[in-house]
Amino acid sequence: MQSLQEVIDLIERAIKIDSNNIITAGGIIQDGFDNQVDELRNFIEHSHEWLNNYTQNLVSETGITTLKIKYTSASWYFIEVPLSQKTKIPESFIHKTTLVNALRFTTEDLKKFEGKMLNAESELYQREYMLFKEVSSQILENFQEIKTLSSQIAHIDGLSNFAHVAYENDYVKPEIHAGYDLEIVWGRHPVIEKIEKNFISNELFFDTKKFVHIITWPNMGGKSTYLRQNALIILMAHLGSFVPAKSAKIPLTDKIFSRVGASDNLFVWSSTFMVEMQEVANILHNSTKNSFVIIDEVGRWTSTYDGMSLAWAILKENHDKIQAKTLFATHYHELVDESKKLPWVANFSVAVSENEENIVFLRKIIPGSIKKSYGIEVAKLAWLPASVITEANYFLHQFEKTHSFSQLSLWNIGNDTYREKIVYKEKESELDKRLKELDVNNLTPIDALNLLSEWRGKNN
Repeated sequence: MQSLQEVIDLIERAIKIDSNNIITAGGIIQDGFDNQVDELRNFIEHSHEWLNNYTQNLVSETGITTLKIKYTSASWYFIEVPLSQKTKIPESFIHKTTLVNALRFTTEDLKKFEGKMLNAESELYQREYMLFKEVSSQILENFQEIKTLSSQIAHIDGLSNFAHVAYENDYVKPEIHAGYDLEIVWGRHPVIEKIEKNFISNELFFDTKKFVHIITWPNMGGKSTYLRQNALIILMAHLGSFVPAKSAKIPLTDKIFSRVGASDNLFVWSSTFMVEMQEVANILHNSTKNSFVIIDEVGRWTSTYDGMSLAWAILKENHDKIQAKTLFATHYHELVDESKKLPWVANFSVAVSENEENIVFLRKIIPGSIKKSYGIEVAKLAWLPASVITEANYFLHQFEKTHSFSQLSLWNIGNDTYREKIVYKEKESELDKRLKELDVNNLTPIDALNLLSEWRGKNN
């Protein structure tokens, strides 16, 4: 530690706390560390004072009160004297040039100042850089000791922060084991729970009998959060951290893979679908039985049947050959029926409460699948025009009638007049509006009959 203390003392004496980020531009070395740096820095900082003092001395010596010292990039520093005062010019002045109304001179003292001023900044930067390299060399002589100590400090810092975060957020110590089974009880997302105070915790259980979970749930149900939180819990456990859960038994995991979100790389001619397939290919080629995989919607960026077929094949490849622990979220509800052919697959979904007016996402994972995506209902929550929602519901109903699979809507669709019923409801709301605007106190019986006949005709 004695040598390291010497290094610390050297840095404190030599290097400025607010030093320049560019090591060749000066402003690095502390005042008082090097005499030459101090002299150059002092000279630059007080150059105007020297010029003012020198000017006053020349005025006193010559009696030329209008004498001035000026600077131009072409002539550098010079003494300017009005032509009318040329008889007072001393022999020590060295002539430089003559103007219409003035004469310009220099002196030996001014030339020395000029040379020093023009080179001082460059000399200062070079001197500071040289000293910086010397200090760096002295520090490197203690490299191994510094590396060892910094590694120990970083380790302590990491563990202390893990402890602080675990205490503040009610984390639990995970049980790490060399087996296969995974058990997370009341798992939470470490980031989302800080934003959402009423965060709903969920469980995850994997064993050799059920190591692939198909997750089917509605849009906005929270599937992405569920997938990510489990991957994060496994990662945090392997980092040595406590985890956001009531209890957790985590098997040693060699890799964590994720296929989530949507992105493209058009610079190299990769579409969103191509990037998705590349990510899946990486998973299938590199995952093992000891890996953890989350796949959030695969096959969305191509035709329905192409995407569905790929999703099934990817699911089956992992199930039959790789056997990695996998959370496989999908809106392809048809995979649920097909997955019954696979013995090690379990189906889960998110609980949803619904009525004729709205839907409530309970964000609780429950056994079993659902065959609703609620896409149109989410679009309704996003305030798409009523005409769009109406047309979408009608088309969905017609589509379900002509295909072998069914994607039920929030409302009970039972007959061919569903579209007409919705249109009627829209007209009915318009009728309500006109009735509210009607002044019944000033309506004659004949006017009432005429209005009734008019409205009846519009609704036939």
